[in-house]
Amino acid sequence: MAWRRFIIEVGMGVDQHGQDDTRAAEKAVQDAIHRSCLCGLREVVGIKNPQDILVEVIIACPHPESVDRERVLQVLPIGQKKIEVRPGGLLGKTLFAPEFGDKTEELIVANALVTVYVP
Repeated sequence: MAWRRFIIEVGMGVDQHGQDDTRAAEKAVQDAIHRSCLCGLREVVGIKNPQDILVEVIIACPHPESVDRERVLQVLPIGQKKIEVRPGGLLGKTLFAPEFGDKTEELIVANALVTVYVP
């Protein structure tokens, strides 16, 4: 089956305390999708089953090997899902606060590119 792009959204997520790339990636995906209404799936394309779409997520973050891909995909409410995680994002300095779970003074920034495909 040839998939066609329906919508592309971009998001950013930050984990200010705890140095958790997965949490930053989850926030980035949520940021990307929270302003979109996919009403055109039914009204324009005629999709009846939300599992008949493909949602592709690309994450860029400082420590891609540490990202729990399944946890990030759980942010998506519908569709067949696939994810790619690659190096990118940002590291910055924040307040070191062990009481917030900090191991270092770094904050983690992740970027997400979310593409919805239709048949």
